[in-house]
Amino acid sequence: MTPRGRLMDQALVRDLAAGPGATILCGRFEGVDQRVLDAHEALEVSLGDFVLSGGELPALVLLDAVVRLLPGVIGNQETLAEESFEWGLLEYPHYTRPAEWQGRAVPEVLISGHHEKIRDWRRRQSEDITRTRRPDLWDRYASAKDSEGK
Repeated sequence: MTPRGRLMDQALVRDLAAGPGATILCGRFEGVDQRVLDAHEALEVSLGDFVLSGGELPALVLLDAVVRLLPGVIGNQETLAEESFEWGLLEYPHYTRPAEWQGRAVPEVLISGHHEKIRDWRRRQSEDITRTRRPDLWDRYASAKDSEGK
């Protein structure tokens, strides 16, 4: 775990979850001796463009992201397919009960029972949220969509 490593993303997490296992080295302050990294052909991983005092917290983040993809950890594996980054988009908003809270209602389509309309609404919400909040993701998603002719 190091700021100079490959940026951790869902693709890396999926690869690690599908693999045989991994050893995580957590440097403290100045990191891990380069000779150790070279000897083990270490994949250096970063959580982002910031520096922490050690690699322990990033290691926990990586571990949590990987473990939740292992079979049996999440009750319904199918729900993982709808989460942020699985399709290159951020996830749509979620609503629970009651149907109205402090004058704010659950969108009508979500209580309609019409599964196709709900799916369409979720997709549009994901696209709108991604376009607004993460233009970098939106650009990748849009260009991939264009190259597929969709």
